[in-house]
Amino acid sequence: METISSIFEWITGLGGSGILAIGLFLLGLVFRIGFGNTVRSALTSAVGFIGLFLVVDMLVAVMGPATSAMVARMGWQLDVVDVGWGLIGMAWGNPSTPFIIITAFALNSLLLTIHFTKTLMIDFWNYWSFCAAGALAYGATQSIWFSVLTAAVYMVICWKVTDMVAEDYQEFYNLPGLSFPTGAVIAPILIGVPVIKLLQKIPFIKDIKANPETIQKKFGAFGEPIIIGFVMGCVIGVLAGYSVQGILILGLKMAAVLVLIPKMVQVLTEGILSISEAGKEFTQEHFKGREIYIGIDATAMLGHPATLSAILIMTPIVALMSLLPGNKLLAVASLAAIPWFLIPLTSYAKGNVLHIVLSGIVVFAVYFWCATALSGAHTQLAVLTGFNMPEGATMIGSLSEGGNFITWAMVSLSKLLGLYTAPF
Repeated sequence: METISSIFEWITGLGGSGILAIGLFLLGLVFRIGFGNTVRSALTSAVGFIGLFLVVDMLVAVMGPATSAMVARMGWQLDVVDVGWGLIGMAWGNPSTPFIIITAFALNSLLLTIHFTKTLMIDFWNYWSFCAAGALAYGATQSIWFSVLTAAVYMVICWKVTDMVAEDYQEFYNLPGLSFPTGAVIAPILIGVPVIKLLQKIPFIKDIKANPETIQKKFGAFGEPIIIGFVMGCVIGVLAGYSVQGILILGLKMAAVLVLIPKMVQVLTEGILSISEAGKEFTQEHFKGREIYIGIDATAMLGHPATLSAILIMTPIVALMSLLPGNKLLAVASLAAIPWFLIPLTSYAKGNVLHIVLSGIVVFAVYFWCATALSGAHTQLAVLTGFNMPEGATMIGSLSEGGNFITWAMVSLSKLLGLYTAPF
């Protein structure tokens, strides 16, 4: 098992761009699009992915300190310390992780074979979501078999829901043949999409036109993404108590984010689509016309202007939501994960920023409460995996996978089964 874990750690050490390039290269060879075209497509996608995450990293780097400063100014104190993506390290260091990885490969192959799913998941980096769910279950129970079961349940739900929403995403983003089995994106769909469909039926709210095209038409140049990014960045800078210089710099960087992310997504999808089209022809020829989706990172959908605008609006809102009744997690580090909560909502909201934000508020409320409920398992997992606890912290937690309601449901089941051992 240590050998399997080491191999997978080496692969994931390549990062999302390296994994994507290797996966697409192998698929290009299988789909017989030619060695040169295969190399070009794989490298083009990898370059786009790298460029995309350089911009996303800049977004996180400037928004993190700004929101931390905003929270600090308000003097809030809550019991659970937010460790954000620190959960990733715990997920890879969990004793059940090698078994979860084997289960993921075997289960995806089995479910494809029996036609339960159409998604071939080549997004190996985002296996971390399944490992995180299993890790939290292990933190709750110290049971390897229950940890693997939790991860497997999450996989089955993830891949089935991925298929259900794939056509909507393919049409809205013009990404034929692709699906997006990123666990951190799939779970919010189950909460956010029903809320959006409800909003689309409520009088007055359903009639408000808040998509980027309408905003730009109504406000002219002031409705363009570059100016929206600048204004929202400045507003966040003011809330953070920055100097005039700091406010202007934050505004400029947010303007850059809203302009550059869509361009990087274009480069990313240029390489992917050529292999996707070849895959469609290959499956029609060899699998009697059966449709198989290539499952990649959902970040490929990040570039829509409505999503980016909603991210900027939601950042201070999510920080304020730390004061929700029943919540004990002070959101700081997890604010970096906001984009992945909103990515799955845009197409169903038809790009309506208001609907994305309103549904996003409901999604985050559920995640805050689940993160609080899972904080005991999260804390015990940190002790079991040797995670360095933040100074002065007695309880830790996180949003994203740390507040996933599927994981919460499985941990709640462990309590009913008498398996729960976490001291909190």
